Amino acid sequence: MNKDKQILQEAYKLRFEYYNFYENKEPEWHNKYRNHKLYDIVVESFDYKYNEIGIIMPKLLGKLV
Repeated sequence: MNKDKQILQEAYKLRFEYYNFYENKEPEWHNKYRNHKLYDIVVESFDYKYNEIGIIMPKLLGKLV
């Protein structure tokens, strides 16, 4: 698996985890991941609807370069 695909999967995982495991405990997620390299990108993705993530996440990850 190439590095870009791994990073994309990791970003999707963090977003999925936020909504599915930390519902009503969002501050805990933020405390856990605030120093993660993808934190800002994933937080920015919260501005988009779930059905838009497949399109927008790769674009947001483009900001890492």
